[in-house]
Amino acid sequence: MIGFGKIRRAIAALVTVSFLAGAPVSAVEVDEIDWTAVLRALGVALDSWRLSPFPRMTPTPTNPPATDTPTPTNTPTFTQTRTPTFTPTLQPTQTNLGQLAFGPSTGLAPAQRLASAFLVFPYVVHSGSKETLVTLINMAERDVRVNCFFIKDAGPVLGCLEVGFSVNLTPLQPFSWYVGDGTNNPLTFTAAPPFDGVGELKCAVDPEIPDLDAHNVLQGRATVFDDDDGDTVAYGAIGFQRRVPGHYSGVISLDGFTYDQCPERLHFQVLAQQSGSNSSLILTPCEEDLLTQTPTSTVVQMQIVNEFEQVFSSSRDFTCLSVLSFSSISTLRRSTLGTDTAHLVLRGVSSPLVGMVIDRFTGGPDNSLHSSANDPYLEGGRRSTVIFP
Repeated sequence: MIGFGKIRRAIAALVTVSFLAGAPVSAVEVDEIDWTAVLRALGVALDSWRLSPFPRMTPTPTNPPATDTPTPTNTPTFTQTRTPTFTPTLQPTQTNLGQLAFGPSTGLAPAQRLASAFLVFPYVVHSGSKETLVTLINMAERDVRVNCFFIKDAGPVLGCLEVGFSVNLTPLQPFSWYVGDGTNNPLTFTAAPPFDGVGELKCAVDPEIPDLDAHNVLQGRATVFDDDDGDTVAYGAIGFQRRVPGHYSGVISLDGFTYDQCPERLHFQVLAQQSGSNSSLILTPCEEDLLTQTPTSTVVQMQIVNEFEQVFSSSRDFTCLSVLSFSSISTLRRSTLGTDTAHLVLRGVSSPLVGMVIDRFTGGPDNSLHSSANDPYLEGGRRSTVIFP
């Protein structure tokens, strides 16, 4: 049951509602109210609320404020103006970057200055007053056996001549010898035969265990000097790392999986040939079959870009080893290029290449002739194989 206090409050509310709805109100006490009349007045009030909008004092606005309108229209305008402006500007720059006439390169070039499993010395000499000091460094804490081959071009009749030997390197120690004298150490059973002429040297690690860290342990350096005039050129060997564990088989698969790939092309910043200086370009094939003594021949494509970005081209073919003076390449002469320096890009057609440039230039108080080794920047990668007996 409902208490009389609540009824009185309800009646007071109904009286107010009846007044709002237009029902007559008599000045009588609440206790004398006719309940039938109250209920009738309540029904009238409820009907008026359902049919009339009068009680809705704060209607909900149907339109959003005018200040909200620019917000959605700004978003699509910002997106559409940025996207087409950004994309076409970037694409041509990436596509044409450094391609020249050789097309895009693929693969990865071998990383340098790392302990490696296979080394190439592109230039070793014992001829007249010139001599070469070769240094092999074992970076491991165990003995390492290394197989090496000297290769030189003996002319069209004899072809490529090879001299093979093995050396044992003690832990964390360098091993050096003059190529014209050779070396023989009965304590370590290490011997390197004497070598004469101009050629290259290739060395591969033959580890006792198949672990990867037993392969990548070798670094090398060569110093070529002239006893008569003191001219000296020193350079680091080009290194190829082993990528997967396994036993040494004599087949150096430079495929990017077993060993690093050979470089696709070589880049040099060179001095143009001019009066008083004549630099040299030295190249050797990255692919070689030393087991059957099959010589490797290839054609070298050359792109030369002068300081005005004018492009010149040339080509040469060689077998075993190539030592070319800049004076023999017309596009590397100052009179042809028109500038003192040039960007030289090289690519072997049938076989990838490795090599170096010896810069020769005059300078100093007496304007004397100086020499410096010029190591290449290696770009891209190509599959190749070197086979040891």
